[in-house]
Amino acid sequence: MSHPRIHETLKALFESKDKSLIKGLLSHADFSAFATKMNSRLTAEEMSSAFVHSSFSHEFGMKDQEVLEFLGDAVLGLVITEKIVSLYPTLPEGKLSKMRSFLVNEYSLSKLSRFLNLGELIILGKGEFMKKTYDQDAVLADTFEALVAVLYKFEGLDFARDFILKLILTTNPQAFLMENLDSFDAKSKLQEWSLKKYKKLPVYRAEAHGEEFLVELFLDEKFISSAVFRSKKIGEKTLAENFLKNLN
Repeated sequence: MSHPRIHETLKALFESKDKSLIKGLLSHADFSAFATKMNSRLTAEEMSSAFVHSSFSHEFGMKDQEVLEFLGDAVLGLVITEKIVSLYPTLPEGKLSKMRSFLVNEYSLSKLSRFLNLGELIILGKGEFMKKTYDQDAVLADTFEALVAVLYKFEGLDFARDFILKLILTTNPQAFLMENLDSFDAKSKLQEWSLKKYKKLPVYRAEAHGEEFLVELFLDEKFISSAVFRSKKIGEKTLAENFLKNLN
C-alpha cells in the first residue's frame, strides 16, 4: 500500500487543521527514502529539518530551515573554495572569487536542487504552498544550502564535500573549467539587471539545428533576440553581451 506523498500530507493538514499530522509529516517516509538515496544514515526527522520553510514555521510554530541555510552557505563556500584553489593555485583572488560566484549562486544552486527533486520535499505554509513557492529558484537554492548543512552536521565535512562535488560534476562535467568565466561575466551582469528590474531571471532556450543551436533570450517572459551558434554556451554569452551593449 503506497503512502501519501509529502505535499498530499500537507494538503490533509491544511484541510483538517489537525496538528497531530505534523509529527507524521516531519517523520515522513519520503525523507527516509531521500536519506537512503543520498547514502546517508539520517533519520526522517533529521532530514526533514532541512525542508521546513519559514512560512510553515510561522503558521505552525516549528523551527524553520533558515539557520541551516546560513550554515550550508558557509560549508558550500569552503568546499568550492578548497576545490578551485587546488585546481588553480596561482590564480589571482579576483578570478577565484568570480569562479566561486559562478558555481555558488541562486541559479546554479536551484538547478542542483531541481536535479534532486527537492521541491517535492519542501514543507510550506498554506498560502505559499498554494502559490507553488516550493518551485521558486530562491526557495530551492535556500533548501539546497539547508540540506548541505544537515549533511555536514550529521555526517561530517568529508561526506558533505563528497556529496557537493559529485553532484556538481554529475550535473555539469565542465563545471570547474576556467572558460566558464568568459560567459559568466556577461550572463551574471544580465542576471543582476533582470532581477533588479523584473524580479525574474533571464531565460535562455536552445534548439538543435543540425550541428548548431538556435538560442533565444527572454526577459520578463518576453522574447528579446535569437541567433544560431555552434554551442549553447557561446549563444547565451553572445545574446547577453549584445543586450547589455544595446542597453548601454
